[in-house]
Amino acid sequence: MSALSFSLKPNHTQQIDCRLLTPNNLADLSVAEIENLNLLNIKNSPKIGDYFEVSGSDASHIVFKNADAQLNYIGHKMTRGQITVEGDCGDFLGHQMRGGTIFCQGNAKDRVGDQMRRGLILVDSNAGDYCGSRMIAGTIGVYGSVGRYVGFAMKRGTILLTKTPQLHATIQDCGTHTLPFLALLFKSFNAFSTLFNDIKSHRIQRYAGDLACNGNGEILVLIQ
Repeated sequence: MSALSFSLKPNHTQQIDCRLLTPNNLADLSVAEIENLNLLNIKNSPKIGDYFEVSGSDASHIVFKNADAQLNYIGHKMTRGQITVEGDCGDFLGHQMRGGTIFCQGNAKDRVGDQMRRGLILVDSNAGDYCGSRMIAGTIGVYGSVGRYVGFAMKRGTILLTKTPQLHATIQDCGTHTLPFLALLFKSFNAFSTLFNDIKSHRIQRYAGDLACNGNGEILVLIQ
């Protein structure tokens, strides 16, 4: 079976809420049924088919094609499966995510993984402000740069970066370490054509935080 694909139609002019488009919400639905769903699951809201060309049948792997920064809430509350974003995405990627994997090939805007509880998010380019905000558990990897307030109010979980971000006062520098477990983590990335697969070093600068929320989360900056 081919992945269930949503190709963004050209010339749209508004923000699009994608929270309904997850593997757990669309399992066992036909393409025609999906296209006819209200985008916000609210009476009289636009149909999914108004914004996307829908194809494929495997709802365990959803692909957003021609994606841009107006697509918000991709992967909202997803519990299983995989979402691939071919392009950029908007705010709240993986918001309240509870399982599965999201791979974004381009840039993500603000609040990546906000209130994330479980799962994996990989962003091959840049992420905006508040990456990993209010994070409860799970793993976020951003290969490019991140904006301000990364890890803000995070309780647990891991944020993996390749560039040292601007950190707020309640994130604590814990020094440099060699972490052999990263070999296993990177091995789990092999299913994706991601830039993280080019990393060989297991040496990191570790930061703990948010100390305002007991400090059980961590930000790992790779030393290459």
